[in-house]
Amino acid sequence: MKKIIFILIPFYMLLSACNKDLTSLNVNTKAATNVPSKTLFTAGEKRLVDYFTSTSVSSAPFRVLSQEWTENSYVYEAQYNFSAYQAQSGWWNNLYEFTLANLQAAKTQFYSDVADPEVAKNDARIADILEVFTYDLLVNTYGNIPYSEALNSSIPFPKYDDAKTVYTDLLHRLDTCIAGLSSTSAGAFVGSEGADLIYSADIHQWIKFAATLQLKMGIRLAGVDPSTASTVITKAVATGVFTSNNDNATLPYDPSSPANSNPIWNALVYSGRHDFVPADLLVKTMVQWNDPRVPLYFTQYNGGYSGGTPGLANGYGKYSDFTPAMQTPDYPGVLLTYWQAEFWLAEAVERGIAVGGTAESHYDKAITASVEFWGGSAGDAATYLAQPAVNYSTAAGPWQRKLGYQEWIADYNMNWDSWTVIRRLGYPDLNLVSPPVAAHGNFPLRLTYPTNESGSNPTNWKAAVAALPGGQDVVSAKLFWEQ
Repeated sequence: MKKIIFILIPFYMLLSACNKDLTSLNVNTKAATNVPSKTLFTAGEKRLVDYFTSTSVSSAPFRVLSQEWTENSYVYEAQYNFSAYQAQSGWWNNLYEFTLANLQAAKTQFYSDVADPEVAKNDARIADILEVFTYDLLVNTYGNIPYSEALNSSIPFPKYDDAKTVYTDLLHRLDTCIAGLSSTSAGAFVGSEGADLIYSADIHQWIKFAATLQLKMGIRLAGVDPSTASTVITKAVATGVFTSNNDNATLPYDPSSPANSNPIWNALVYSGRHDFVPADLLVKTMVQWNDPRVPLYFTQYNGGYSGGTPGLANGYGKYSDFTPAMQTPDYPGVLLTYWQAEFWLAEAVERGIAVGGTAESHYDKAITASVEFWGGSAGDAATYLAQPAVNYSTAAGPWQRKLGYQEWIADYNMNWDSWTVIRRLGYPDLNLVSPPVAAHGNFPLRLTYPTNESGSNPTNWKAAVAALPGGQDVVSAKLFWEQ
């Protein structure tokens, strides 16, 4: 692994969970420990949203892989070729070096520069929830990852921990954070509320975020460990998951500075480049189903809506474009949403987990929330849901197809999640309905490990590769929860 950095300053911190004594962490005396904890936290939080929102194919090609977007000129990622821009390295390095490092450094620093120890604990719990979110992205992108020895300056070559073991520990960390935040009477970020760009130090909202993240992680286990999944999901629902779009985890961007503006605007407008175009399958599917979000997602071209073909050099100005609304510098970054929670609750019902409601009622709420988030109305959503092709009772296929297609459409700007819903539910089956032109194999089920890991950490990298199905570091190797 590379050295962990915050801007240009190295930080090396021990990994810890909420229930550990963070004051006992070993601190690198050469690190810039005078950086305020709130600065470190804000940097880690913003970096996470930046990377989750990013359009860069050198770190986050997931919109392209899921065929919500596709490429115009450089079509490597659309063809599942990651050799040119090394997304597998960019995603890994960004999350370890900039997000986790800053959050971990903040967790230590809270105990030095926050006067009230109870407030410091709450600050650290919130940072830990974001660490869990970040590690969840990593372990469900690659498989086994450095975890128990990660971010430790005394271990330059960390081992890769078993993916399911990591997953179990992440769920435990969420339990601990929720319990700690639920029982506290102290606030968070007292005197520096502006440090938290997502929820402005609202502890109640962070508890709901953590519970919704539990729901997300629990539903991912449902196909391989239904007993654990049921326990996790019912616990999350009992704690209280998102109940409206007001709960959405969004980060407002600052239009006054390109560095602090939305990464989508930076990529599509400020850069002056035209690398992406809406993908044909998404556009056609939505048009066919008279989806009210079509004009909210795309612009018209020649009086209609059209998308590019994955794997082809489509060229600019020949198809629909992305809606102007999402190409503004202040468009918010979105990390976790209410409509996703409702889709996961619908799936839980289908899997026989007691969460209340019916699959159809949660499905309807999810779609309505997505339509309203994009600027449509509840009436628009009702008209859409009344169509036989969309109505839950009459839509074609098994529940996996019904939920898979609609969650894929709703996750249009959710990047990594749009790729993962296909990996989880198998719909839309891109290998069947829209194989890219000149594709290098089938739809990727994971990213391979960063190329430098085989040279910089060879012993542990080899062990991680050997643990993969087939013992090969390939995108077709299934992760522990994939069926």
